[in-house]
Amino acid sequence: MAQLRVRCIGSAWKLTLFGLLVLACPTVEAETRVTYLILAETVEPLMIVRPDDPMAGGLFTDIVKMVFADSDYVIEPQVMPWQRMTTELRQSENWIMHGSPAFFEPDIPYELSRVPVFPFNHVAVTLRDHDFTIRRPADVFGRTVILVENFHYAGLDPYLNNPVAGRGSGDIKSVRAFSPAGTLRMLKHRRGDVVFGWRARLLYNLSHAGLRPDEVRFQDADGIIPTQKMYFAYSPHWPEAFKAFVNARLQTLQDNGSLQAIFQKYNEPKELLR
Repeated sequence: MAQLRVRCIGSAWKLTLFGLLVLACPTVEAETRVTYLILAETVEPLMIVRPDDPMAGGLFTDIVKMVFADSDYVIEPQVMPWQRMTTELRQSENWIMHGSPAFFEPDIPYELSRVPVFPFNHVAVTLRDHDFTIRRPADVFGRTVILVENFHYAGLDPYLNNPVAGRGSGDIKSVRAFSPAGTLRMLKHRRGDVVFGWRARLLYNLSHAGLRPDEVRFQDADGIIPTQKMYFAYSPHWPEAFKAFVNARLQTLQDNGSLQAIFQKYNEPKELLR
C-alpha cells in the first residue's frame, strides 16, 4: 500500500580515530496509495472519464481531487464495471468511492464519511409539447416511463410492470435504455411519456440526445423517488488517521462552500427545474 520515497539530509560517513563508523540516517517520506474506484460508463457527470485521463472531471472526482490536494496520499484511479467492482470492494483494503447506506450489497464492508458530499436528487423529464404535472406515483399511472437498464428506482419499482427485482403492480409501464442519453433519445422520439433520473446526469446528457433545454421540462421527483444523501465511502480497513484526514478535509470543504459550489457546477441550468 505504501510507496516509500527516500530523501537524505546531511548523510555522511565519519571515521573516528578508533575506527568508529557513524552514519547519519536518511529521512523517509511515505506516499500512501489510494485506489479510487470509478464505474465504467453511464456515470457521467459523477465521474468523467476520457481515454487518456480517467479523472478528467466529474462531480465526485472534483471532490476527490480537493480532498487529497497537497497531501501525501497518491490517487490511483481504476475504471471498471460494477460486477468487477463488487469483487474489489470485498477484497481490497485501500479503496474509496461514492456511496450511501442503500448503495452497497449487504456483504460488502464499507464506511461512510461524517459529512454528506451532495444530494442524489431525481427529476422527471417531459417534452414541453407533451407535458403533464408529476408529483406522486399516481400521476404516471397508465403512462410509459423511460428508465435505464438494470437501475432500481425506489418509489417507482412497486408500480412498474417489469421492475429489475421483485414484482410491481403494473400500474406504470416501463421501457428501458442502455444509457441516460438513450432514455432522452427515446423521449425525443416519443417512445414514452417521461424519463426519470438523477438531475445532473440528465442535464449532462441532454445535448447528447439532441435536445435543447427549451424543449423539455424538468420537475422535481422527490415525491416519488426520495432524495438520498451521497457520501464519501471508503474501506473500513483504512487506519483511523486516514479516516480522520478525509473527514476533516470534507468538513472544511463543506464549511467554506466548496462542496456546494461543485454541486451547483453540475446542476445548471437552474431554470429547468420549475
